[in-house]
Amino acid sequence: MGAGAIPLKVEKMFYEREKGKYKVHVYTADVTYEGDDRIDVSAQGGYFIFVPSKKLLFDYRLGNITENQFQKAYIEFLENSYIYQRYTWDTILSEKRIVLVCTCNLDGKACHRYVIVNFLKSLGAVYKGNLKL
Repeated sequence: MGAGAIPLKVEKMFYEREKGKYKVHVYTADVTYEGDDRIDVSAQGGYFIFVPSKKLLFDYRLGNITENQFQKAYIEFLENSYIYQRYTWDTILSEKRIVLVCTCNLDGKACHRYVIVNFLKSLGAVYKGNLKL
């Protein structure tokens, strides 16, 4: 660790303290949604702070890891992203409304958007459902 670096353990404690701070309204929608509040979280060019690695996605889709293993690894990715990309997260979470879109367009809990939704809810966001276009 370099001089002046904050240990990851301290960063994670700070993250825990921040939970519940934000009140952004979160929606999900089909990738064709084009509103100003649109955030693409797809692996095919989505917003970098939310996009899981292709390896993680393929391991899950091919059955090499379970849904629980995928969620655990992806939540760890989101936590680290939140710590290391804090300005970007704060900017997004300070909005009144965001709409998460993905190319998979899967209904239910199969799409990783719903892991993001649960992560955002842990920070205080309110999930308002899927927008019908």
